[in-house]
Amino acid sequence: MGRVIRAQRKGAGSVFKSHTHHRKGPARFRSLDFGERNGYLKGVVTEIIHDPGRVRSFLVLLVEIVVNQMLAIQFDLQNIKLPSGSKKIVPSGCRAMIGQVAGGGRTEKPLLKAGNAYHKFRVKRNCWPKVRGVAMNPVEHPHGGGNHQHIGHASTVRRDAPPGQKVGLIAARRTGRLRGQAAATAAKADKA
Repeated sequence: MGRVIRAQRKGAGSVFKSHTHHRKGPARFRSLDFGERNGYLKGVVTEIIHDPGRVRSFLVLLVEIVVNQMLAIQFDLQNIKLPSGSKKIVPSGCRAMIGQVAGGGRTEKPLLKAGNAYHKFRVKRNCWPKVRGVAMNPVEHPHGGGNHQHIGHASTVRRDAPPGQKVGLIAARRTGRLRGQAAATAAKADKA
């Protein structure tokens, strides 16, 4: 019986749980109430709450319900005009966030040092630092051991492999970098 590797230890509970104790609320829209179903809401921002481990802050709205009888929508469809000038027809039950999400460009600045990464992931979950399998001993990982840091066998592994063996490229349909027509198609998709 070999050692239980890190991939086997990750699951429900233990030290890999996300740190949710200080979170203020779930990251979702609240359920529609009577005012939102039958009219529209108008409110004033009263408080900005910071949620640890989350990119954006919460806005607490002091909401004043205004039911507008003129907004009776027929056929449950609504015609909206986008900032680009194009028009789109969407179901009337759709929900939208007004404005831009705060901190949208946060990942564009590099972390620069290990201390910044430590504090970033400390409030999220135990997923840093991540030691490479080839840097371990053979008892700790299937990729460990050997006189040079190399995997030593194919990195692909079948879907029904047992948990201690299921590391690397799991059930890969293809491996390697994209070449030829596939690379051109992927480059077009990235630009769009």
